[in-house]
Amino acid sequence: MERQKNEAFSLAAEHGAIGPIRSWLTIWAGEVEIERRPELAARRQAAERMVQTRDREDPEWRAAMTELRSVINEARESAA
Repeated sequence: MERQKNEAFSLAAEHGAIGPIRSWLTIWAGEVEIERRPELAARRQAAERMVQTRDREDPEWRAAMTELRSVINEARESAA
């Protein structure tokens, strides 16, 4: 997260725009929201386990990726 923050600030300075900082803040706020809500954290952990232990051709892997994206989107929307 620290590396992403540093990259966002560098890009913002390089291009004279705050867009990269806004993007990083959205990511950071989503992470905070996931950690703040135990049910979201549990869903993310379960989905990450499936992604890490299944083959990419396995339908369960694809379902886990969909769930992971869903958790992240829900967290970011809640934090906005």
